[in-house]
Amino acid sequence: MRSGEILRFLTNRASTLVAAQQPERGLSRRRLLATGAAALAGILKADRSLAAPPTAATQWLVNRLTLGWTPEEQLLADTLGYHGYIDYHLNYQSIDDSALNAKLVPYWGLVLDPYELWFINASCVINETIQTTLLRAVYSKRQLFERMVEFWTDHFCIDITKADCPWIKIVDDRDVIRPHALGNFQDLLVASAQSPAMMEYLDNATSVAGNPNENYARELMELHTLGVSGGYTQQDVQEVARCLTGWGVNDTGTTDHLRFRYNADDHDNDSKLVLGTTIPAGGGINDGLIVLDILAHHPSTANFIATKLCKRFYGYSPPVSLINSVAATFSSTGGDISKTMSTLLHTMDPAGAELKIKRPFHLFVSALRATKAQFQGDPNAFGTQIRVDLSLCGQEPFFHGQPDGYPDKLESWDSLLLPRWNFMEAFTRGAVDDISIDVDSLLAGATTPQEITEKINEVMFGGTMTAAEISAVQNYVAAGPFELIRIQDAIALALSSPTFQWY
Repeated sequence: MRSGEILRFLTNRASTLVAAQQPERGLSRRRLLATGAAALAGILKADRSLAAPPTAATQWLVNRLTLGWTPEEQLLADTLGYHGYIDYHLNYQSIDDSALNAKLVPYWGLVLDPYELWFINASCVINETIQTTLLRAVYSKRQLFERMVEFWTDHFCIDITKADCPWIKIVDDRDVIRPHALGNFQDLLVASAQSPAMMEYLDNATSVAGNPNENYARELMELHTLGVSGGYTQQDVQEVARCLTGWGVNDTGTTDHLRFRYNADDHDNDSKLVLGTTIPAGGGINDGLIVLDILAHHPSTANFIATKLCKRFYGYSPPVSLINSVAATFSSTGGDISKTMSTLLHTMDPAGAELKIKRPFHLFVSALRATKAQFQGDPNAFGTQIRVDLSLCGQEPFFHGQPDGYPDKLESWDSLLLPRWNFMEAFTRGAVDDISIDVDSLLAGATTPQEITEKINEVMFGGTMTAAEISAVQNYVAAGPFELIRIQDAIALALSSPTFQWY
């Protein structure tokens, strides 16, 4: 069974460590695979030297700015130069994305109003939300923009399964996250605060004078702006909740159904005190807008956002000097996200950066991009199996139950390796959701085990596979009948290697 062969190659990578840690004999196959997986997890966590370093600064940059390295992106980066490539992606609206837009045409949910979506089966709307997210991540030319969309989706996390969110998270993505992903933070914050999906998810839709719901107010400060150590108190939470009473969601059943509404009758019009600022009585909806302005311009917010951005794009432990520079730009520009990212990307030093492990969504998308995978068939079928596999790996889009978003920490993703391997094997064989790989085109001109391995290293890795990985793939191709399925499995083996897990 070829899947067993692939697993043996992978577990053999960890054989020395296994022998050192598990001296007993007679291990069962299941125990051996489990031990091998655990050993590989240890290697991924402790020995990042197994992931080959980029051969050039521009290659490192492509890996950081995109959801998966490709030869085309590398050529673009080399042509424009390191800093020119950054500016190109920051000016995302000038990038022609018509090819992606053509793929999105069948997805009617992207353009419908909340009232229209309400009459559609919830699972269909959820499917479209996830399917279009995958399509954009894989095929968009605006790769930095898609990474920013992913970042803010985590930052303003909404569980798509709660209350009416199955119908309105797709609207939140369209009207909140995407328009402001590289825009102004305060605009993004206000749009999120008035997003029906956020109001439903964090219960502000039920917050009224005399009985304010503190859930959204707390997460607004802890997760969206100041950070848990940002200097607010429980009294501030209570006061912010009062400021936001009356902010909710229309449930009229008419054309404004599931849209934001402010109900003056439900608002607490007495004076409030938030972070030392007095908000006079009688302010109405402006009470909430004043709070959002205070939070958007608070120095703790600048530091919190800068730290998260540096961790996402530079490394798990970014230097304080980099964080301070990014925070200073955020503050001085009034939360201009594009200028903030410009400071981060132009300032960060590839020589000092640490490798990061790809989260499951990033890993899957980068594999599809590396193999030039193509989607064919019924749009309603696309994404179903990928969703299952992403769930098994712990990151099905929009299904994170907590408001903190999917974590960006090494320890959260350095296990669950077997589901990663299983996906690579299934998708390279064409067994996933009408996703196909044109192996002849991908490996054009390669006819021997050595040539095939060299081509895989060239077009999928940019030449960064380690000697051990090259040897493993080449030996696998040469070990059995020279046929398509063995080459497909060799591609899966390469995609399962430690080097492909890191970026």
